[in-house]
Amino acid sequence: MSVRGHETIDHTADMGIRGWGRTPAEAFEEIAAAMFEITLNADGLAPSREIRISRDGDDLAGLLIEFLNGCISQADVSGTVLTGVSIGGIGERNGKWYVEATALGVPVADARERLLVEVKAATSYGASVLEREPGAWVARCVVDL
Repeated sequence: MSVRGHETIDHTADMGIRGWGRTPAEAFEEIAAAMFEITLNADGLAPSREIRISRDGDDLAGLLIEFLNGCISQADVSGTVLTGVSIGGIGERNGKWYVEATALGVPVADARERLLVEVKAATSYGASVLEREPGAWVARCVVDL
């Protein structure tokens, strides 16, 4: 497995996604990239919108689900199809985990012919964020299509 990357995993009626990196932030960025690739063929599209995403959760797996669902809901509300995300901060404070991110995307109208499948929600089924070994984080979950 490379230092950083993502993939989809076949799952009955839904889609498993996985992202990995040297830190939880990189794993979150990569799993979001896997989710965005399910929805859009972004080849050659230049992002023209920024969306701020701020979420919290009781643990890293819960935070992952909140983060991915935050990407979905913020994109829907703003009429944007997301193409990438950058984690500005992820950590623990006052007994809760938090993530701050900036997502990039394009207006739905500019990408209509490139849309593939709608991701309705990230689910807690099989959700995990684990450090497999020092500097090797893996995030995974199943998304509802």
